[in-house]
Amino acid sequence: MTSHQELLDDVFAIRWPLPHYDEDDQTPPHQRGAAVDAAHRPRTAFFHTWGAARAEHGPDYDPLLASLEDLIAIKKAADEQIRLLLAYGRVYVTPRPHTLETLGEAAGLTPSGVSRAFGAKEVLAVGDLIGRRPAAVEISDYDPDVFAGDASRRRCTWGGSKNKPCPEEPKYAVTDKSGTKWACCDGHLPGYLRSRPGA
Repeated sequence: MTSHQELLDDVFAIRWPLPHYDEDDQTPPHQRGAAVDAAHRPRTAFFHTWGAARAEHGPDYDPLLASLEDLIAIKKAADEQIRLLLAYGRVYVTPRPHTLETLGEAAGLTPSGVSRAFGAKEVLAVGDLIGRRPAAVEISDYDPDVFAGDASRRRCTWGGSKNKPCPEEPKYAVTDKSGTKWACCDGHLPGYLRSRPGA
């Protein structure tokens, strides 16, 4: 029966293989040491994470299953970041956004796959993360039913950022060039006007 230690050693060898150097390899010793250290760091981090999970799940918690769960979490986070970057490239990059074709080539997607990969949720999230808003094209009276995000139903999202959201009551619905709608208060209306193309 494969022990937990054997499982752990094998997971380490698969996920973070140690560098191998032939006898005639000319790599300087300090570079070899740095490469070995670089492989050991994620091993150590995973060992501590697995140890904490064992304390929660019990001593039979399998390091192979823990590693698969870890990779799935990494994959989900990477997929989310890809969607945010696609939204950024299409909506926020100025004066000319990246095309669906160039983004698709970089992300391994078809142009239609890029257009389906993100929506209003991602456009709003990017705006909060970078503290900027894309070019606005339209403004109308506020109607809470037209918004995709809950935040825009409660407060102004055209102003502020993730760390410093605007708490003001929205009075307008601002539509950006991607079709995403933002709630806008009286105080941030000038920001909308400045962001309009040609303003």
